[in-house]
Amino acid sequence: MISTIMNWLVPKAHAFTWTFLNTSDAPGGSGTTGLTNIADKIITWASLVAGILAVLYLIYSGILYITAGGNPDSAKKGQQGIINAIIGIIIITLAYFLATTVSNFAGTATS
Repeated sequence: MISTIMNWLVPKAHAFTWTFLNTSDAPGGSGTTGLTNIADKIITWASLVAGILAVLYLIYSGILYITAGGNPDSAKKGQQGIINAIIGIIIITLAYFLATTVSNFAGTATS
């Protein structure tokens, strides 16, 4: 599961650009700002930030669980954090694919 998440996140990190709303690479090279291009970039950025935060929370919860040292309250808190982080990663992944699919359909319907 971790490899699936990393295979999803790493290409996003490599595709990172500082030109957030630059849509000059739009099809046709006209340089026009398309609503679908902006929506695609916002979806990608939001998914990337949410994914990074979820993975960081997963790491934090894992450390909390490992360092519980026999304290059942701390172990339960860490375990619940791990479960919540995994559920969050699944929701983020599904939301990204759903939003990308809707954006692609919206882009082809208007062209």
